Amino acid sequence: MGNETSVLKVYVDESKKKVMFAEAQEDFVEILLSFFTLPLGKIAKLLTKHEDSKHTKVGSLSSLYASVDKLLSQHFREASYKDFLIDPKNSSADICSQLKVNLNRPLATTTTSQRDVFLNKKAKFIITDDLKVIPIVLDTSIALLNSLGVENIESLDERNMLFGFDEFSNLLKWSLLRNNPLTTLILGGSNPCSSFFTNYPLKNRAFIPSDDSDKTLTIKLLVQKSKKKVVCAQVENRFVELLFSFLTIPLGTFIHLTKDDSSSPAIINLYESISCLEDGNLLKSEDMKNILVCPKLSPVYNRVTNLLPIYEVNTLEGSFLREGPTFIVTDDLEVRTSPSISAISKFNTPGDTEILDFSIGEQEALFLLKASFKSTSALTECLKAFRKKPKGHVSDFAFIEDGGTDSEEEDFPSEDENDIDDSFVIVDLDI
Repeated sequence: MGNETSVLKVYVDESKKKVMFAEAQEDFVEILLSFFTLPLGKIAKLLTKHEDSKHTKVGSLSSLYASVDKLLSQHFREASYKDFLIDPKNSSADICSQLKVNLNRPLATTTTSQRDVFLNKKAKFIITDDLKVIPIVLDTSIALLNSLGVENIESLDERNMLFGFDEFSNLLKWSLLRNNPLTTLILGGSNPCSSFFTNYPLKNRAFIPSDDSDKTLTIKLLVQKSKKKVVCAQVENRFVELLFSFLTIPLGTFIHLTKDDSSSPAIINLYESISCLEDGNLLKSEDMKNILVCPKLSPVYNRVTNLLPIYEVNTLEGSFLREGPTFIVTDDLEVRTSPSISAISKFNTPGDTEILDFSIGEQEALFLLKASFKSTSALTECLKAFRKKPKGHVSDFAFIEDGGTDSEEEDFPSEDENDIDDSFVIVDLDI
């Protein structure tokens, strides 16, 4: 691994055990911005394979990623297709290779002669503990220091920290887990973010339900009625292709498709700082902004699903998998090949389970993408959010919940449409 590092000057309030803010050059900020070019599968790989992050789970994506790694190559059309999922390709790989620290390829030799990768000029920046990035100019800097309650900068402990691949990987992790990633990384803080992407509904996208078979698919859910929880799903190739496509989506595109203004975890603050950099004419171009806020998928990926707006219009259709038997997908999106009858019996609790047909369209697919990143019960969250039953379907849930009335609208207790359980989002087992 190369020994390139970037310097971050941090200002610590020892009495509060808190990083009040940090000062960085443009090379550090550009590495932060490169987070948004990383495919979700690459992030899952970094956080599960990295030595200090082996106990961290990214919602259900970690289980999905691990199941791809375990799936035999014989199930893929080409061996390289599996490789493209367990080591997802970044469409901005060439650009990121010019950074001091390249999270795409930890063993790569970086180009050190160029520092203006995403930004168009040398500059210094203030970075807050929750990763707001602000150019250092007189008026905004004074306002920021006042808002942080910094009356005398001389009272703070000034430290110069070297950031290499390991440090940036951990900062990425804590930006997803905490609202105070700098304090957590530098001082070892342990207070978890109360809820990552709290009340994080889908953007109000004008999706229209479609009867086109290419725009919908049906899966069979095995549901435990007493816990109102999906045990597993029996699915065809098309649903697995949809799940596998999640791993190829860059973080910036994921946030672009799913974010709303009510959430403020650190990674969202960093994402929204891009607009501040644009307003200050610090970004190289509009194209460079798009590479960060809505990066394209790598051209190595064919269109494997029509249920997500993630492909270019001229992307060729294709598939990762060979045609074959059905798959079993668990609630946390672990993909398994069709098990034996004895294995299936382990999922069943007599009298407490039922089979539901669940239709996946554009809205459901987008919600499932969001849920896969934030919850270890992605299928349950999706069923709860879209719980309208097919016409004429009678569910035992109806008899449990409404005293025997067969409501065609509710399988689960009445609640606000956006009221979903966000309590276990991204799970850090070290906490």
